[in-house]
Amino acid sequence: MAGKGKAVGALIRYGPFVAEAARRYGPTVWEQVKGQREPAEKFVQARVAKGNQRKKALTHAATVVDGTVLQVFHRSDSHWVVFSGESPIGVHPPTSAGYEELLRNADLSNRLRPQDAHRTIQVPRRRTRRPPPPQAPRPPGGTAPKSAGGAAAGPPQGDPAGPVAVRKGQRPTA
Repeated sequence: MAGKGKAVGALIRYGPFVAEAARRYGPTVWEQVKGQREPAEKFVQARVAKGNQRKKALTHAATVVDGTVLQVFHRSDSHWVVFSGESPIGVHPPTSAGYEELLRNADLSNRLRPQDAHRTIQVPRRRTRRPPPPQAPRPPGGTAPKSAGGAAAGPPQGDPAGPVAVRKGQRPTA
């Protein structure tokens, strides 16, 4: 097992300090963690108790004639009002407020039909690597062919292929 000796050495060296810190500060740390955990637990329990009200409202609207749903807010809580035609027939989650109060300033043109309300998540496609563009084969010997006039065709003789760009993760050739 690699590093076993280092772990034992660290335990011998720092063990007494860690044990003393845990004895001294452990109760304080536990109270802090417990105090931060309780509000989070309450939030999660409230969400689970409330359930998915949008889904319930859409299911309800699908069972009535010309059913639609509209999201409204009442006292900072989201509610879904179910309509049959032009008249409201239900609210999810249930509330003591009347339909008039819930729909007082609502824009009724934003109602959703159950068949149009399905949410789809667009997952981006994974980009595939393009193969590098084909390169002209180099002549053997590394020199460019000479033209009829005696002048070299192509780059100067110092570097027969010119500057070569090396891509990241690619080994240089030659």
